[in-house]
Amino acid sequence: MHAEILSIGTELLMGELVDTNSSYVASELAKLGIEVRWVTKVGDDPDRLYEAIDRAFARSDVTLTSGGLGPTSDDLTRETIARVCGEEMTVQDDLLEHLKGLFAGRGFPMPETNVKQATLIPSAVAIDNPMGTAPGWWVEREGSVIVAMPGPPREIQRMWEHEVAPRLKERNAGIAIVTRNLKTFGISEGGLDEILSPLFKSENPLLGIYSKQDGIHLRAIATASTEEEASALIAPMEADVRSIIGDDAIWGEDDETPESKSVALLRDEGLTLGVVEAFTGGLLCNNLTEVEGSGDVLNGGAIAGSADALVRLGVNADSIEEHGIASAALAKELAKVARVRFGADVGIGISPLALESADGSVVAGTSFIGYAMDGRADSTSGHYPTRRLRIRGRAVTHALLGMIRFVREMPLEAVRPRR
Repeated sequence: MHAEILSIGTELLMGELVDTNSSYVASELAKLGIEVRWVTKVGDDPDRLYEAIDRAFARSDVTLTSGGLGPTSDDLTRETIARVCGEEMTVQDDLLEHLKGLFAGRGFPMPETNVKQATLIPSAVAIDNPMGTAPGWWVEREGSVIVAMPGPPREIQRMWEHEVAPRLKERNAGIAIVTRNLKTFGISEGGLDEILSPLFKSENPLLGIYSKQDGIHLRAIATASTEEEASALIAPMEADVRSIIGDDAIWGEDDETPESKSVALLRDEGLTLGVVEAFTGGLLCNNLTEVEGSGDVLNGGAIAGSADALVRLGVNADSIEEHGIASAALAKELAKVARVRFGADVGIGISPLALESADGSVVAGTSFIGYAMDGRADSTSGHYPTRRLRIRGRAVTHALLGMIRFVREMPLEAVRPRR
């Protein structure tokens, strides 16, 4: 089976929103063994939308749309699919009552404009959407399928996982695709490409290499008639990758993130964390709080970008005078301050960014990351030449992966948790 994805909305063409839905759906289709041949963005113009959906429906086994299912006049996905199919939309009593119930639960009557969200054509069945007011459409005609899904990511992802993916998997039975994602940090994309070059020649499993915010990812994809057979194809390749680059270079697998890995490690070991951030401006703590269970391990964090602010937090002014605000020694002291200030077992300190160095000892754009735990302290450094969010995000990744390694190297029987 092959598929086409349509992301609908003039706001996507204007750059007001970033289309994350098409990349999400494409990656999920690959897991079902469905090949994506086209991805299109189209605005809310009725004729251009008709052209895009009509073309997709004619040439693809499965057409998947996102967006345009809202109640306003420029939400035209339903109307356009009806036009492509040559069918009339009619209001469904059960959908309308459900919709009215949703609004009643919010404490106000349903606007008349929302009635269009309770319509279907004869070839369509509604797809449940408990995350929003707009049900999706599943349309089958002449052996092809159109799946219309809402635009908000949380709605489309829930609908995909619980409603759409199982139906498509059933239609594409007999094909199983298994992926394995190994995440590395500290080795360049070119370096990995060079040392793993023989493995990239394999066709099943296929090995891909991708540069991401949290390092370089190596993704193996195997296709077989069953998941067990596909997993058996991947296992030798994963073993080869680990043998060549070493397990120390691989920090995570599949859906793991530096944040989720950090929270899991600290929870498993019964440890808490305190953080003082300068260059990253609170981004590390912000990212950690997005992980479920972070409240069990993150005792607190502070932001301090100037020498005066560092002193107010408890850093020795003489230490700043001696080492400067961007140094390994100061980063370790920041980590110790974070640990004491927040009563934590582990401290992370991220120094301000070095803007210049009179003696050339520190390259401009360098930030130091310190770690402290009981009587032990250590540090690392990274070169982050700008203050753009992407660069600060990389520093956060660097800091968390360094913390994981630091904690694992610490003899934990010597640690006395404070809680």
